[in-house]
Amino acid sequence: MSPADPSLWLSDRPVTVAVAGVSMAPFLLEGDQLEVLRAEPPSFHCGDLIVFLRAGDVVVHRFLVSRDGRFLEKGDAQARGNWAEWPADVGRVVARRRGESRLDLMALPWPSLMARLGRGHLRAHRLAVFADKVPGALPRRILLRLGRMAAGSGVRSEE
Repeated sequence: MSPADPSLWLSDRPVTVAVAGVSMAPFLLEGDQLEVLRAEPPSFHCGDLIVFLRAGDVVVHRFLVSRDGRFLEKGDAQARGNWAEWPADVGRVVARRRGESRLDLMALPWPSLMARLGRGHLRAHRLAVFADKVPGALPRRILLRLGRMAAGSGVRSEE
């Protein structure tokens, strides 16, 4: 299995992917194990965790919105998201394992909590894009701080 080529490992049966990096902290931590299923682009909802290939690396970020054959994705620890073309192979995280605990992201109440997180991150992205256009360092810092607060949405990663 080559982690750099999702077409070789994504399937209709869950496969495990290990988290490396901090772009999704605090929801995902380095060493977390993710259960991933192949998914089709139209099936994603705001807040879903999407797995895709970017510049040879497997990326797990939060899906925010899709438009004109592209999608907006964002790491939880990032101020703004990135627009990307839909890749040929894409997956959805359906569960997170941390140590002995398993969090089923498809079971209630997680679909609605993930949507809430997604909406918060979409607001944060929009505020960050707006902040880039505002003159002055202080107003930009205030807007970015508001964006971080919006992205949190009050959902803790250990819930």
